[in-house]
Amino acid sequence: MASKTMLVAAIDFGTTYSGWAFSFKHEYDTDPTKIAARQWHGGQMVSLKAPTTVLIKPDARTFDSFGYEAETKYSELASEDNNEHKRWYYFRRFKMMLHGKMGLRRNIDIEDETKKSLPAKTVFSLVIRYLKEDMMKHSTDRLSSGHIREDEITWVLTVPAIWTDAAKQFMREAAVQAGIKNETLKIALEPETASIFCRLLPVEKMIEGGGMTSFKPGSVYMVLDAGGGTIDITVHEVLSDGKLKELHKASGGAWGGTQVDEAYRQFLISLVGHPVFRRFQVENKEDYLDMFREFEIKKREIAPDKDAKVTIRLPSSLKEIFEDKSGEDLRKAIMQTKYASEVSMTGDKLRINAPVMKSLFDNATRSTVSHVKKLMKDTIVSRVSSILMVGGFCESKMFQHAIRSSFPNVKVIIPHEAGLVVLKGAVVFGHNPSSVSHRVSKYTYGIANAVPFDNEKHDIRKRIQCDETTLCDDIFDKYVEKGQSVALNVPTTEKTYLPTTESQSSIRLTMYASTHKSPMYVTDDGCVKLGQVIITIIDKSVPRDERRVLVSMTFGGTEIEVTAREQNTGKVTKAIVDFLG
Repeated sequence: MASKTMLVAAIDFGTTYSGWAFSFKHEYDTDPTKIAARQWHGGQMVSLKAPTTVLIKPDARTFDSFGYEAETKYSELASEDNNEHKRWYYFRRFKMMLHGKMGLRRNIDIEDETKKSLPAKTVFSLVIRYLKEDMMKHSTDRLSSGHIREDEITWVLTVPAIWTDAAKQFMREAAVQAGIKNETLKIALEPETASIFCRLLPVEKMIEGGGMTSFKPGSVYMVLDAGGGTIDITVHEVLSDGKLKELHKASGGAWGGTQVDEAYRQFLISLVGHPVFRRFQVENKEDYLDMFREFEIKKREIAPDKDAKVTIRLPSSLKEIFEDKSGEDLRKAIMQTKYASEVSMTGDKLRINAPVMKSLFDNATRSTVSHVKKLMKDTIVSRVSSILMVGGFCESKMFQHAIRSSFPNVKVIIPHEAGLVVLKGAVVFGHNPSSVSHRVSKYTYGIANAVPFDNEKHDIRKRIQCDETTLCDDIFDKYVEKGQSVALNVPTTEKTYLPTTESQSSIRLTMYASTHKSPMYVTDDGCVKLGQVIITIIDKSVPRDERRVLVSMTFGGTEIEVTAREQNTGKVTKAIVDFLG
């Protein structure tokens, strides 16, 4: 953290909900858990984060509104008869477009709700800029002087640990485009920030399955970060110096809380039919929005031990569209569906039996439980004594029950306000970024190389001739292996490279990542080109085989630094790998 830092501000850019939090340096020094976060309001909803929804004006570049305000304004535009809303750009839950993309490029486009496209970088940066400026306004209100300079702020942006290097870099570039200076920005991994914050909490701030909560040196625990879009899982060990060591590479999948919303949507479609529901969604956006806001409240109340029926208001517009299209009474039509004995309708109210509502959680919980069970078979992960559940979806009693009942021999720890833990932990990380000492590499990283051709082991199609030497091209020269523990900010062992010809005046280092542990060639399946570093050779007076360049890599979070040192001249070239190409 820069010595000038007066304030650390964190932005949690989530799939379904986003928000910001901050703390001043003097507050952190007194009580690191004293962190301010904004409350957001939308209709009956009061939440600690706002829906990740943005409305952009018809000029395709001007921000209009965010969160609940964007949802409400767009639904009002859509309720007018002039189709004015179709000229506007309305994006919601768009963060998932970055999930799992190894070959992501910075100029990628995304589509809004009406299939109109904008550059993804524009959309992401507009949201980050809004959250940045909103935080600045609120934090300035608390300063006695009424002003804080931007170079006195350290910014932290959270990203899922399971994301690719390219997706993390994309978020950094979007933040810089939003007006955050690169040198004041830190990228933090969500499960790590959750882990960092929870270690500061007193026992009374935790909800747990019995016994004392402990993150003492030697403790091994799993962090299960369940948000709206993704489930992000890591395994941490607390070292003797209090720092964290990642023991197993981050894993997870797209099994977050939005799967419950989708299950509810499919349930409603099974009652009224897809054509009716689609027309309702397009023509009655305000009613559609209100219906899902109500479900958001209801789904938080659903619990394994509650057997009472759940009552949900059905918009009259949906009933009218159904009866107009089918000529049937909706109440009678429901009696003809597979839910005849489970669902009844009185006036504009649906009364749904508890088992049906509970079943909406099945897909999300089943996928997560299955994945964690698979992880627990690993020798390292089997050392886990507790599961720390964080993220908004972990506030669901149904999800909590699924984890507890599936892993009865492991203590399950759930902090209060689990949905804010990642955000608050990001603030703590900004004050103390050296909290993590080791991470486990998700990929194998290496450089494309040419070596003397060996008839016994090399593919004849890779044979090339350089001056008098026969070489094998496209060799994957490995630096770090998938699953290997990597010390942060510590260079790897140097490797030596030579020009392939006498006339060569530079060496082009092309870096690759692979999803396999030991690829032979950079052209093998699972290999992706990351970027290049060009080393200019100054001393060309010496023979080719004496123009050695020594190369190492340093892994320090989301960026990989390549350092090349010419042995003869001592010249050092450093470069950050460009994952976006």
